[in-house]
Amino acid sequence: MKIKLLETYVENYGSGENVLFLHGWGSDHNDFAGTVKVFQKSMRTVNLDLWGFGKSKNPPSNWGSDNYVEAVYELAQKLKLKNIHLVGHSFGGKLAMKFSVKYPELCKSLILVDTAGLQKKLSFFQKNRVKRYKKLKILVQEGKKDSKVLEKFGSEDYKNSSQNMREIMVRVVNENCEDDFKKVTIPTLIFWGRQDKTTPLKMGVKLNKLILDSKFVIFNGGHFCHIENFKQFNQQCLNFWEGV
Repeated sequence: MKIKLLETYVENYGSGENVLFLHGWGSDHNDFAGTVKVFQKSMRTVNLDLWGFGKSKNPPSNWGSDNYVEAVYELAQKLKLKNIHLVGHSFGGKLAMKFSVKYPELCKSLILVDTAGLQKKLSFFQKNRVKRYKKLKILVQEGKKDSKVLEKFGSEDYKNSSQNMREIMVRVVNENCEDDFKKVTIPTLIFWGRQDKTTPLKMGVKLNKLILDSKFVIFNGGHFCHIENFKQFNQQCLNFWEGV
């Protein structure tokens, strides 16, 4: 399937109410593959590789979160998805949230898992590291330093990304979506890993306050708490959907 003229890998299984899964940065559709097998018995499940990941083509380097949201909208239109139960992890959670705010008429509920979109407060060490990186970047651009000096500053996701995906990542990581989270109007369930170091638990607590009447579940585990607590996650999703 082509979305925004980009080859897109999509798995579309089952029948019934629509569930759309959006994985996190650096991952692919396999993150939700096990859950899809459970839900497709009674629901229609749509699970894709977001653009730039898995088997889907890289988007242009000027893309940001809003471009991803528009691509998801085109996918929903082509598959005739309505009354969608959105499930998003990390970066995919941020996209699911933004989609629900822009297209609430297409959405029935929202499930967020260890979701990105809120800015972390940097420690003194981290602030100094950012300042050093910016100074070195200028020296690299002026030809006074080799570009390799910048490699040690990137996260594993950054290092493992192609150049245009790195540009997108820098852009989307620096977004603060606090005001967007406040605009969510559909029933929302939030899952978080107590030991999550990528998006710390305090972010989940804040999201729970920002999204009116949202439900909040804390699991033991890290940034992939939906996989670490597979059976509990699936059952709580099903229970949640019965009430919306």
